[in-house]
Amino acid sequence: MKQLGGMDTNFLNMESPTTYGHVSSLTIFEPKPGSNGAGLEITKRTILARIDRLEPYRRRLVTVPLGLDNPYWIDDPNFDIDYHVRHHAVPPPGTPQQLAEVVSRIISRPLDRTRPLWELYVIEGVEGGRYIAQLNKIHHATIDGAAGVLMLGVMLDQHPGSEPNEPVAAWPVDEIPSSWDLLRRTAVAFVQRPEKMVRLSIRAGRAMAARSGNLGLMAMAEAAARPLPGPLGRAIRDRIRGERSVEDELPQLPRLSAPRTPFNATISPHRRFAYTTIPLEDARDIRRAFGVTFNDVVMALCAGTLRRYLQAHDALPEQPLVAMVPISVRPPGDTDDVYRNKVSGLTCELATDEADPVARLHRIAARMAAAKERFDPVSAEALQDFTQFAPPAVAGQAMRLISRLRIADRVGIPVNVVISNVPGPNHPLYSAGAELKHFYPVSTISDGIGLNLTVQSYHGSLDFGFVADRELVPDLWSMIDLLHESMAELHGAAQAAMAPAEPAARAGKRPVRRTRTR
Repeated sequence: MKQLGGMDTNFLNMESPTTYGHVSSLTIFEPKPGSNGAGLEITKRTILARIDRLEPYRRRLVTVPLGLDNPYWIDDPNFDIDYHVRHHAVPPPGTPQQLAEVVSRIISRPLDRTRPLWELYVIEGVEGGRYIAQLNKIHHATIDGAAGVLMLGVMLDQHPGSEPNEPVAAWPVDEIPSSWDLLRRTAVAFVQRPEKMVRLSIRAGRAMAARSGNLGLMAMAEAAARPLPGPLGRAIRDRIRGERSVEDELPQLPRLSAPRTPFNATISPHRRFAYTTIPLEDARDIRRAFGVTFNDVVMALCAGTLRRYLQAHDALPEQPLVAMVPISVRPPGDTDDVYRNKVSGLTCELATDEADPVARLHRIAARMAAAKERFDPVSAEALQDFTQFAPPAVAGQAMRLISRLRIADRVGIPVNVVISNVPGPNHPLYSAGAELKHFYPVSTISDGIGLNLTVQSYHGSLDFGFVADRELVPDLWSMIDLLHESMAELHGAAQAAMAPAEPAARAGKRPVRRTRTR
């Protein structure tokens, strides 16, 4: 029995009748002729053979009465594989649009909180039956993007000849605690809470002070509270009374408002999904040509897509759009409690007011570099822990009130869109001999941010998954075409930049550039 952390609980509290906390992935498999790889029965057998290593699949929620404290995970004593792994099919001919419509309807339904928070759909009939798709739908409260990649490594094999072992005979399960047991735990937690709050405050203060390299933050905290005694208090008071140096200034914060677009409004319960693939090597060409990071290229491709889409709808703001970019705060090599959320985020302007694609790329690269300079994973992780002190009952009621009053339509918005880039395996994976061809992310949206663009790299491909509110973005598939236009534009510029200049045929003739073909 394990209690959820503050960030994990937030993904539960965010849910309302129109906002869901689950995320999904759409995997496309190519089975061998006559084999059952990636099929319904072999998938259930694979999960049961590895269930001891798939903790998020085993555990279910138990909530504290009246929402007085964060809920707990227990190993479900009533686990039922047939409930979680389900069969589906697309009608002939099984086009990408038909598959996306199936996905859209499945992700528009919340998960049942009385069972482990996941469902897996085996979808047949894709592209005339050549492929089998699997939609893995799981609540964000139980994993983040990095943990999802770890789970994929457990579920799939690196060799096509691998077969699942026999199902695990038994695994530890928990008794469902009574309401009185949970209330007793909550009473003990309340007694310890002031001490935890002090420890967290000290840890967060140290992290932020170390980040700024000065006593500025500690001085502000001391000025707002009662004076500290002793030498430390005197030092802080002397610093406050004296002149502030440049080192004492707080780092400049990013702009906290974004322009309105058609997809920045209160969302409905219904979703749209669209997906596509771009060769990873083409993105690498752009990165090498312009000396930027791989993530900068992804951001620029999404920015070009959004600019084109808004221009086509006569809705491009004069101000540049602002994106929220999720960032993992999981330390490298961290294997402690991997199945929990260790994620924060930063904001970045997308330079959608810039017509030139190369200039837009460089502006985004500069903005991302500045945002990363301001971002401190240690401070972000420390500040995340403060979320455990908000009673779930209060936080959940607040989210439902925001949705009911359509607050997103009445106040300013901090960001326009979420853009996420998740690195995945660079080698092929298999399910009982069926090769995984693509791994499309299917993320979530919320009130005020009715569009999410996520990309997952896998074995030489960039697999894009776009999720939007069904009413706010009725033509989501048009963004797929615009993404490929943006890619062609940037890749053409990269080819021109990398092409060697031909020597002048004769004196006075200006050299020309030869375009490198692929």
